[in-house]
Amino acid sequence: MALAITGKMKKISVITSSVAFAGFCLLVFSCSNEPKEEIPAKEPVFSGFHFSLDSIIRVKEGVVHGFELGDSAKAVKAYEPGKPEEEDSDYVLYSYPIDSVSRYTIAYTFAKDTLEEAEIQISSSIDAGTEILNNLKKYYSGKYTAPLLDKGIYVFNCYDGNKRNFKISLTDNSTSETGIINMLVYREK
Repeated sequence: MALAITGKMKKISVITSSVAFAGFCLLVFSCSNEPKEEIPAKEPVFSGFHFSLDSIIRVKEGVVHGFELGDSAKAVKAYEPGKPEEEDSDYVLYSYPIDSVSRYTIAYTFAKDTLEEAEIQISSSIDAGTEILNNLKKYYSGKYTAPLLDKGIYVFNCYDGNKRNFKISLTDNSTSETGIINMLVYREK
């Protein structure tokens, strides 16, 4: 009987030693002094503005996501990196995250296969919503012209690359819990 216990103890001792050795090896090899590869921080497109503009506006060309009113439906869809949430022959809707608490949707309306209107809705925390609205006003004021304030709606009177007039309206539709900013890009009819 003592022989059987001694054999079991040797097996337990071998297992314990093996686990301890494996743990030691893991500790030694995981704590190497080799520098880890660091991914450089991406240079913001809209330096000096809230980081969300890099997601919402995305590029400096065009109005939002690089489009101009009058672009073809095919060209507009090519600007979008994601798959549409909704799509019809004259309408397409995309939804994107900005960060862990903010997101936005962009809906395009087409007539005769050309872009007629774009509507963007940004949802975020109340504080971020205010900051995003102020940064959108600042960006479009610098790019186009200062907005007029009409019944709580900021309206920018703009001209595209072909000198055709269009408007951008910004509205703060925030609630007490959520920041909601609506932006509409359109031509007056």
